[in-house]
Amino acid sequence: MSTSDRGTSPKSGDIDLGRRIAARREELGLSRKELAEATHLSYPYVAQIETGYRLPSTRHQGSLSRVLGLSLDELFGTGEDLPAVPPRDGRRGRTTIDEAIEHAAQEIEGLPSSVRLEALSRLQLRIMQGVTADQARQRPRA
Repeated sequence: MSTSDRGTSPKSGDIDLGRRIAARREELGLSRKELAEATHLSYPYVAQIETGYRLPSTRHQGSLSRVLGLSLDELFGTGEDLPAVPPRDGRRGRTTIDEAIEHAAQEIEGLPSSVRLEALSRLQLRIMQGVTADQARQRPRA
């Protein structure tokens, strides 16, 4: 009998993430119910995250990290895994668009899959803010 025959879904979470969340929650002396209430999430959702059956949606990652007092890097275990930026072979001058895209893609692909979309979203937001700021500086003042 497959999981779809039983009416349950397969595990799609990250057990290491679940363990980090559970350990931090216990460190803070919180029950699952208290964590659920503090984050405005349901108890079953928190339980599924902690047991590795689900990943928290990007919408809920911020509230979990705030209540647990951890950065997203700490929560997802990405802080220590990030590689140093490699030198550009001693070349001087501006990075080409292809080099910039390749570098950004490699860095994002090096993150755990559970945070790649969040990283891409934050990168896009940062770039859009920079473009907007550049455009505002270039507008003639009235």
